[in-house]
Amino acid sequence: MSRLLPLLIGILLWTALPASLLDAQTFVGSERCKACHNTMNQTVGYNIWEEYSKTGHPYKLNLINGAQPEYPANTSPGVPDPPPGTTWNDFVYVIGGYGWKARFIRPNGDVYVETDQAQFNIATKGWVPYNKDKHTPYSFSCFKCHTTGATPEGSWSAVTSDLGNFSEPGIRCEGCHGPGSEHVANPASVKLPNQGRDLTYERCGDCHQRGGKTNAVPAGGGFVQHHEQFNEMQASKHKNMTCNTCHDVHIPLLYPEAAGAGLKAIRMECSSCHPNKQITIDGKVKEISCQSCHMAKTGKSAVGKAVGNGWMGDISSHVWKIRTDAVTRTEMFTSDGALLALDVNGLASTTLDFACLGCHQQQTVEWAAGYAENIHDGITTDLKSIASRPTTVTLEQNYPNPFNPGTLISYYVPKTSAVRLDVYDALGKPVVTLVEGEREAGPHTVEFTARDLVSGVYFYRITVGETVITRKMMLMK
Repeated sequence: MSRLLPLLIGILLWTALPASLLDAQTFVGSERCKACHNTMNQTVGYNIWEEYSKTGHPYKLNLINGAQPEYPANTSPGVPDPPPGTTWNDFVYVIGGYGWKARFIRPNGDVYVETDQAQFNIATKGWVPYNKDKHTPYSFSCFKCHTTGATPEGSWSAVTSDLGNFSEPGIRCEGCHGPGSEHVANPASVKLPNQGRDLTYERCGDCHQRGGKTNAVPAGGGFVQHHEQFNEMQASKHKNMTCNTCHDVHIPLLYPEAAGAGLKAIRMECSSCHPNKQITIDGKVKEISCQSCHMAKTGKSAVGKAVGNGWMGDISSHVWKIRTDAVTRTEMFTSDGALLALDVNGLASTTLDFACLGCHQQQTVEWAAGYAENIHDGITTDLKSIASRPTTVTLEQNYPNPFNPGTLISYYVPKTSAVRLDVYDALGKPVVTLVEGEREAGPHTVEFTARDLVSGVYFYRITVGETVITRKMMLMK
């Protein structure tokens, strides 16, 4: 009930709007949708209301009631405190807070920008500036993709005029399916307005694009900007697919532990269309997912950084194609860095310093290019390839990091050796042994899954003979 309190307050505020504005509204509110849809749906096999309430869409904008907004169990930790020097009573809404970052809205409709501590990044648990000292109203042009029933007319603020309006904060049921008043009045005969396009590529693209529904993918600072998945799809060979082909948007994706038992947000894996594309090394299958390489984190919502010789953002790519020659991310973008570069067919691609060096952080694009072109044909550790590899034991930074609940740990042994790889908690207490036994010369990757562990810092240590290497990783639930 406490999680729904901000929503109920928002609905009460909406019903208190002037009669002329209320009469023009055709949105009934998600609580009305819940009255019929908070039950097992026999078609999909789960409770749509219950699962969708744990996804990120309803939390794009969160009403504040004198305290931190609450997020569903096993999802975001949220924002522990408001910006330093302020209180929760100084704000009326939190933008986001689920997944990447949080910003704050004052009662007059302005985004808080006054200090260097205006945006909270969840991955780093740190504060950064946002539009420092630049007046930033939270207007229709911003919240049209953060709210349900957004309109450019009127004002949701009692202080500032012409900010636009919305029926509910966050992307609720009617945000995708359309206003439901006529459907509610006659549910047996009247479908929702967006029936047939509500879960389509086009409908998702109304918000998941920047600059229009084209194959021009906006970028900046060496990363793709966020919420450009529609643009990226248009710049890929998958442009004729729909988002719903792969995604079940009613099930939480970013925080899979929040989903009901047996439910997955990805309804179809890459292997369904691309069988027999695994990577083998000396005839042995390397346990790595297609997404690790083909959906490398090239986008930046809150945090993008160098990781050794590679780069890593916090948003997965949707262009899938990997450029296999030895060039860096500079070649991935146009000369001014404002867009992803396109080939003669209008397709974009990811360079190896994202696709490979995000994990193999101590290697180079030249090293990666030696394997990339024919990587699905199998890799043989012949003398030529061995000569270009490290001569000592290496332990790479886990990826992703922070993680929840799974992460990949890669290591390299220059000759067949007895290997032990252990995980410890912050106090040095052993958690699990991931590897124990003889391993052949070459690179290896193992997955660590922490479903039953609490958030915090953990350490992983490799021991090969007299060589001991330890690295730190962060579990964030």
